[in-house]
Amino acid sequence: MQYIFSYLLALRSLVSALTLILLISASANAQTLTAEEQAATEQKAKVIEASIKAIGNILDAQKAKQKIIKDLRRAIDKAQTDVDKKQIGEELKVQNAELAQLRDQVIILATGVSQTDIDPVNEGFNLQKELELLIRPFVWILKSATENARQIEYLKRTLLAATKQQQTAADAIERIQLIIDKVPKDKRVAKQLHTILQDWKDRQLTAKDKATTAEQQLQSRLSKRVDAGDTTKQAFTSFFNDRGRNLIYGILGFSAVLVVMRLLRRIILSSIGAPRNRTFPVRVGALIFDLATAATAFGTTIAIFNSYNDWLLTGFMLLLFIAIGWITLKSLPNLLEQVTLLLNLGAVQEGERLVINGVPWRVAKLDLYTSLVNPSLRGGSFTVPVRELKGQHSRLVDDKEKWFPSEEGDWVVLDNGLWAEVVLQSPEAVQLREEGGAIFYYTVQSFLDQNPKNVSTDYRVTIEFGIDYSHQAIAADEIPKILREYIECEICKMVDPEKILGVYVTLFRAGASSLDYEIEVDVGEGMGHLYEPIEHGLARFAVQCCTKNGWTIPFPQLTLHRGD
Repeated sequence: MQYIFSYLLALRSLVSALTLILLISASANAQTLTAEEQAATEQKAKVIEASIKAIGNILDAQKAKQKIIKDLRRAIDKAQTDVDKKQIGEELKVQNAELAQLRDQVIILATGVSQTDIDPVNEGFNLQKELELLIRPFVWILKSATENARQIEYLKRTLLAATKQQQTAADAIERIQLIIDKVPKDKRVAKQLHTILQDWKDRQLTAKDKATTAEQQLQSRLSKRVDAGDTTKQAFTSFFNDRGRNLIYGILGFSAVLVVMRLLRRIILSSIGAPRNRTFPVRVGALIFDLATAATAFGTTIAIFNSYNDWLLTGFMLLLFIAIGWITLKSLPNLLEQVTLLLNLGAVQEGERLVINGVPWRVAKLDLYTSLVNPSLRGGSFTVPVRELKGQHSRLVDDKEKWFPSEEGDWVVLDNGLWAEVVLQSPEAVQLREEGGAIFYYTVQSFLDQNPKNVSTDYRVTIEFGIDYSHQAIAADEIPKILREYIECEICKMVDPEKILGVYVTLFRAGASSLDYEIEVDVGEGMGHLYEPIEHGLARFAVQCCTKNGWTIPFPQLTLHRGD
């Protein structure tokens, strides 16, 4: 026995020595590890420790779940009706499913691998279920936000119904009591009436208890209710505390992708060169690049939200992406027409002439936002979305075509007789100033409807003038010659002779009371400000010439014929 005891002491000493050596060795090895490796080792140890603890808890839960399943199976055997067996069977299925989930959780904690990682092919896909998972966070938020209000409304309805039931029961008890007081001494009738009376008293008591409970719960809910401002403030505070950072990062990521991709697009187009970057292959490439930009921006935002495990914002972006895709699919015919325009293959093409609301425009650049230019209008350059060009038609531009009937500084004559100078013309309005300084405002469309006659270029002034029939002998040759020479001499005193392109006097009609002449003067460019003075001067010169030569100017005569 003494030898055994000595042997054990020696063995103990050997074990202690070995342990000391191992600790020293482990300490030396630990000193050779880097700080990152030590931190990783410690973290891994903590994870393992937490997993062991979680497995123990799950095993306890499994044991409790197995006991529940065992009790349910006994209950099925003891059930008297098929309905009870069916209900217990449904509960048994739920408990078995939960037990299976617990077993899977133990495997996952122990191995770190789930069944879907091993065999993902067997995982079914249910579109309705996936959409429900996406929408569930939004429904949960709405439900939580309206929980108090919904409960208050429910309790109000419950209290109203219970009060009504209580009043109905009171009326019924009062009527039964009157009948009992007057019932003949028939024990069977009295017994039945007392049974009915007791039943309605029980109903009244139940309704009263229900009303009391509902009223207490309602008062409790009302005491906890806060005003709308506080609720809104709390909602915003909660949102920004929980998801404000994620939302800001998502917006910054989305914006950064758009900015970088747009800069890259501009650099690529600049490297290609202006003459070539409007060709068909480049347009196709730019369209594909824009689609890739939108997809990348959405994908980046979703990835940011997902990296922070923010399922609400991730679901929102996915739903937004799906909604945009659905809208795009529904508007595919219109979209195809817009794509055709962007590829410069549609009815409107770059560099051609396009008429919008009666005003011609040059398609300077055909893109998602198309640039239209009219060089004759102040501010005559603006951008429109390409979708607004749907249904429009353009054509080739002729070098001799004007872009507007007038330029600022030109003089025009309108159908309503107005003779004025154009002081401003823009895509929206035209301002005209007549002699004396009055300003007239016209919309572009109403101005064009007046068929403006531009007299700042070469123009002709024409008047009609009549001479009495008593000069019929010299009316065809002598009078036109004398009248033309006189008017030509006088008109040169008003206008630079170099600007007088021709003076014409023609007998063109034998009127009812006069021989009518047409007097015409052709004036050169830049004399628009003298259009009306020249017109008035022609009438004055004709009268002066008639007075000088003794020609009679007739006036209309009215002849009365008396019947016999």
